[in-house]
Amino acid sequence: MSGLRIVLLGPMGIGKTTAIRSLCGDVMVDCDVPNMDPSSSAKASTTVGADFGVIDLGNGEELHIYGSPGQDRFEFMRNWLISIAIGVIVLIDANQTDATDMAEQYVRTVRSFSETMPCMLLLARPASDETANRFSSILTDKLGVAVPVITADVREKLQMLDVLDIFSPLMATI
Repeated sequence: MSGLRIVLLGPMGIGKTTAIRSLCGDVMVDCDVPNMDPSSSAKASTTVGADFGVIDLGNGEELHIYGSPGQDRFEFMRNWLISIAIGVIVLIDANQTDATDMAEQYVRTVRSFSETMPCMLLLARPASDETANRFSSILTDKLGVAVPVITADVREKLQMLDVLDIFSPLMATI
């Protein structure tokens, strides 16, 4: 079997591990340890390696989904994961004051590996239409190009499958 690899990027606590667990269920490995930096996030555990899950696409094909740790000190892991990926989904909370700066940084990191690598933004926290539209518009201005932005609840398998359905045509262009 061969595997197509995508990476979920985003800040600590945004839901990358939860998204993979929603999609893959028991066919998942997480690298969570107790959170020793509660000032960054109130969550009890955090990813320190790469979460990993598999979705069987049939016909001998698999989709391998990797979740990158969100802390800056794991930038080396994030960079390695991007280097082996065919696409990246960036999870962001558009309600945060620094959301567009953070999203811009992630997208520019992806583009530093490949200008043509498919990249999409997933608003992983509820946001009003006004907030989502403002986020998308500001980010487009910062980047000089539009990046697809969608919203989904990372805890809901069907919504996450919809995310992959929306993302798959972008990957078909590579």
